[in-house]
Amino acid sequence: MIRRIVATALAVTTTVGLTACGSNSSSEGSTDAVVIGASMMLSGQTNLETIRDGYQWAVDEANAAGGIDVGGAKRKVTLKILDNRGDTNTMVQQVRSLALQDKAAALLGSCCQQNIDMSAQADSLKTPLVMGALPIELRPDGKGYVWDSFQSLVDGAGGFFQVAATAGTNKKILLITNNDSQGKSTADLYKGLAGKAGFTVAVSTDAPAGTTDYSDAIGKAKAAGAEVVIASMTPPDCFAMWKQMKALAYTPKLAIGLQCAQTPGWASLGAVGAGTLVQMSWIRTSGLPKADEVVSKYSAKYPNDNDLSSVALGYHEATILLAAITKAGSTDHEKVNAAIGQTDLSSALGKVSFAGGKSATPSFVGQWNADGTITQVWPKQGASALKSLSGLA
Repeated sequence: MIRRIVATALAVTTTVGLTACGSNSSSEGSTDAVVIGASMMLSGQTNLETIRDGYQWAVDEANAAGGIDVGGAKRKVTLKILDNRGDTNTMVQQVRSLALQDKAAALLGSCCQQNIDMSAQADSLKTPLVMGALPIELRPDGKGYVWDSFQSLVDGAGGFFQVAATAGTNKKILLITNNDSQGKSTADLYKGLAGKAGFTVAVSTDAPAGTTDYSDAIGKAKAAGAEVVIASMTPPDCFAMWKQMKALAYTPKLAIGLQCAQTPGWASLGAVGAGTLVQMSWIRTSGLPKADEVVSKYSAKYPNDNDLSSVALGYHEATILLAAITKAGSTDHEKVNAAIGQTDLSSALGKVSFAGGKSATPSFVGQWNADGTITQVWPKQGASALKSLSGLA
């Protein structure tokens, strides 16, 4: 959920640390570079350079200290990142190459549906995968090699419904998602939580990614009098829908964009996107560890808190993995995997402790402003008052 939309393409391979050909020997006392790898979306519609920068920050920090301790020997870290351009088949090939040819000690994740698809590869290769950018409820059950440290949809939804209860709506919802596994799971979860919060899902629908015409869903929502919109779709899909809502004079009182509003590209909507809510795993007013450092190091490059949250996420994931390799005292996949499961640390997104392959990070609800900034509106500590949904009024 968390991407920088750009038109420019990046290099296919980025290496940080020593050469990407470093050995991945697990023998104690070895001084060879430790290889960790990632297959990510770095060009095309979706660009995860912010998460990549977080990975790089953690690796650079470790290498500046002489490397990480592995079985009593300091070893530099090589980070090898491959651009899969959002293509699933390319991602599968790259993950296999990283594990089998580059002998990566472990893998770092990508985002969203691609993390779901990548999980099966990690389990098949018996190679540990540490990821975020996928709500923990959506982590697939597997063979125990996939570790997801990110926010919980349940926590975020609870915050959203707390905020929504103060907005003076009729509590009727239009719920619309993409029809992939992430969208369907999100819809099922929100339907259940809406009823418990006293809301009614008046219209529920889904659409394939890439849909551009949402007039039918909008017409049904207007007819049902739905004053609340919950959308979980890819950014281009949400952009198209918000523009159509404006054009068709559909004026809900409250709207949240799950996944789609969690991208700095949302600011490209201008005034149309103003007032939309967004579930976040980090915001500068969060009080989380290293929040001030994230801002000081990266705000010149990434002024928007959505971008900065992705940098914090990348740092968080890489920190978990590097700490586990040190704890394992080895780069052996089984030993590293066991060590990840024993993680007990605090990083940029807070405390990490896994249960069933999942570790929930805090959730925050923000609201987009017309100037492209985001204001925290939940939880109370650090929050400002909710504003009206001006973009669709």
